[in-house]
Amino acid sequence: MATHNVLERARKARELAWDGNFPVDPIAISKGITIVKGKGEDEQRLTITMVGEPLDEFSGYAELLDDPEPGFRCAFNYDEAPVRQRFTQAHELGHVLLNHVSKEHTRLRDTTFNDRGDWREIDANAFAAELIMPEEYVRHQASKIPNIGKLAKYFGVSATAIRYRLKNLGLL
Repeated sequence: MATHNVLERARKARELAWDGNFPVDPIAISKGITIVKGKGEDEQRLTITMVGEPLDEFSGYAELLDDPEPGFRCAFNYDEAPVRQRFTQAHELGHVLLNHVSKEHTRLRDTTFNDRGDWREIDANAFAAELIMPEEYVRHQASKIPNIGKLAKYFGVSATAIRYRLKNLGLL
């Protein structure tokens, strides 16, 4: 079970940069967020860039870059299905906003989204689910749309992702 802090950060990201339309666009959200580190003369304003790349067997990664300007880069595999790309984008954004990516832990790369042993992966999955399938909206839409396929399409996710979300919310 994800901590309250993880879910709050996903909600805060939506609050800061979401246009209110479904499916939620993690790329647009990442463009609307600047991370401020330090204070005064030491203050750094770090942007988050999302890029699609051919990543072979990987779905995505997040890293902290120094050159040409300091900032975060989240890559997703553009060869995967659009619904998978959206979840990966949200997942990698989660790694950044949950402070999983730093100079010491850069290029955090995921080989699977089902790694039950790594708390960072569990938290990034919970962040992604809340970001693109917000609990309040899932509960509301599930009461109106009983069809899994149509519900998945509404949120722009796979049928598997919406099933997990419904199950985790106690709705399935």
